[in-house]
Amino acid sequence: MNPLFKPNDEESIVIEFINNYNLNEFALIRMTQTMIDKAIIDASESLRKILFDKKLVSFKDLIPGGAKEYKDAIIITDTIVETKVSFYRPKTKQGDPRFWPYNLKRFVEEGDLVYMTISNNTLIAIPIKTIEQISRTINDVFEDPENQKVIVQLKKDLSLLKQSGAIESIVPNKRAPKDVGLTLESFLGVKVNSLKTPDYLGKIELKSKRQGRTKDSLFSKVPDKDISKYKTVRSIIDKFGMIDSQNRKALYNNIITKPNSHGLYLVPDNEKMILNQMYLNNSFHDDVCAWHYKTLRNSLEIKHPTTLWVDAIEEVNKEGNITFTFINFELTTKPLFSEFISLIERDLINFDWKGHITNGKKRDHGPGFRIDKANRKYLFKTLININ
Repeated sequence: MNPLFKPNDEESIVIEFINNYNLNEFALIRMTQTMIDKAIIDASESLRKILFDKKLVSFKDLIPGGAKEYKDAIIITDTIVETKVSFYRPKTKQGDPRFWPYNLKRFVEEGDLVYMTISNNTLIAIPIKTIEQISRTINDVFEDPENQKVIVQLKKDLSLLKQSGAIESIVPNKRAPKDVGLTLESFLGVKVNSLKTPDYLGKIELKSKRQGRTKDSLFSKVPDKDISKYKTVRSIIDKFGMIDSQNRKALYNNIITKPNSHGLYLVPDNEKMILNQMYLNNSFHDDVCAWHYKTLRNSLEIKHPTTLWVDAIEEVNKEGNITFTFINFELTTKPLFSEFISLIERDLINFDWKGHITNGKKRDHGPGFRIDKANRKYLFKTLININ
């Protein structure tokens, strides 16, 4: 950090207060009289990275001496000022990246520190004065203010989790599919339950997996019986499953819009608002099952209003027990159902059957929808890395 931009003790308290509301990355800029007089701020490297990561502007794509690029901006003081910010590179001084939020000079003086962040494709500028000055307005800018106490508590708990390092698995002597999630929930004080609502304090869904696995489980959902030819999981496994090496009638596979090895594929019908699952074998077609869009939307929005995604490094300690070190905390909010359907159409969300029948007894692990970690950014309105 530029020493000039380093906050003093009083400014640090205000920044901590802002961070209770804003989970996005931020940059600090100390105002000089030249900046104020000329209405010019040199974009620091940290701010340029934030602007690029949030896809607001890429200074590399701006031509020195070319046209300015304008975006929405908000200045937060005791009022909220909606304005514009200009980004440009001059012909002089090697085209150094510059910007200026209009009306900023009304609210700053030489020596003031300004907090810069991005929220909802908008540059947010907050002159660091006092907590009292921004306490009444900050709620109106950053979303979901009613959840901020939960977010603050989560950040504290994640700090403890990170400090704890390797944590012994809740099932230390046996490797099981759910042991990562159960270990995380146990550390965070979440009681084991089968509820469809979020895990952490009833507000945040927890999703964790071993590092290296790319697919995330979004939610489980059996088909809607009123529009399905095969109305139960058992009937579908019985009809479309195959005998596996353990002599079970098994159906474990990924389904996208192209027929898989079992002949199963997905067909979104945007006119009827139904997601169909079909069967194709040579020229033989068959209906399998279907979901109403409203059913899927409800499940997605109830399960993921706010979700914490966590990776875990699995190791074995000197006692021979399995441990997990939790890393890569990513928070998402507000899933976009239109994108959910679009991602299915693009084969970026798939459906899994995970069950078998042995000696007449069915066992399944919950059929559900899954997405690659790299594609979360398309499904959710907000995606934040928590450091």
